[in-house]
Amino acid sequence: MNNNDDKLHYAFYSGCCFQGADARFFEILQQVFDKVDVELHLMPEAVCCGAGVIEERSELTSLAINARNMAGAEKMGLPFYTPCSTCFNVISNCQKRLQEDPKLFDQVNEILAEDGVEYKGDCKLTHTLWMLAQDVGLTKLSERITNPLNGLRVGSYYGCHTRNPGDIQNYESSDNPTSLEDILEVLGVEIVDYDTRDDCCGYHLTWPNKDLSLKMTGSVLGGAQKQNVDLMVTSCPLCFKNLDGVQSKALAATGQNFQLPVLFLPELVGLACGMSPQDMKLDWHAVPVNVRL
Repeated sequence: MNNNDDKLHYAFYSGCCFQGADARFFEILQQVFDKVDVELHLMPEAVCCGAGVIEERSELTSLAINARNMAGAEKMGLPFYTPCSTCFNVISNCQKRLQEDPKLFDQVNEILAEDGVEYKGDCKLTHTLWMLAQDVGLTKLSERITNPLNGLRVGSYYGCHTRNPGDIQNYESSDNPTSLEDILEVLGVEIVDYDTRDDCCGYHLTWPNKDLSLKMTGSVLGGAQKQNVDLMVTSCPLCFKNLDGVQSKALAATGQNFQLPVLFLPELVGLACGMSPQDMKLDWHAVPVNVRL
């Protein structure tokens, strides 16, 4: 794919969470990224990454599926971008596994060859955090801010599945990531530390142990609430589903009673870039976003 403009172009792997009820986030991403000269190109033959579930039954099947996904981006000649932290985790680990085992790399390509596909192994993977903080860059992002969110007290939340591959991909330390805070600082907010920032929200426990998942979600929310934040922001759309979507149940499960707005990172970036709450579809949130934006 030849792109003779000044934009950054990416092969867009939406993952399953950006379909159905969360399809609005694709429109939001397009609007926000247009502000920072980023263009997304949907991958035409991408399939579900398996979210680690397929790997439990057959590692080879999982590797072949995700090598095929990466091969799609290679064919487009573009870096592979996914906003889903779980997809990023699974596909990053697939890439690492194939880099470390040449025999397995060849075995996977034998499978792909049956469908006329070849995985070359030179696919660059990225996520919203590093696209904004490193590819777009904090300087350009700051130049596009027209509505600095000064005075807004925000608790940042990475979630588990971005941090480990951040280390694998050499973007930043998984033990002490800073990219989310770096972006938030550019937006003008006051970043508030809280003691459950690094805890898991329990999203992937929803099916095997829903009660425990709700308690974990409630614990994360409670830690932020104790520090009197105005809202939380997360770079993970699945964490957003828990922290916003089941907040009332999570708080009931942990004996708490409050409402804490939670935003998906691109929504907050869009607001700082001058877009309206209506543009960012904040009325779709389960918890009302009743703060000054």
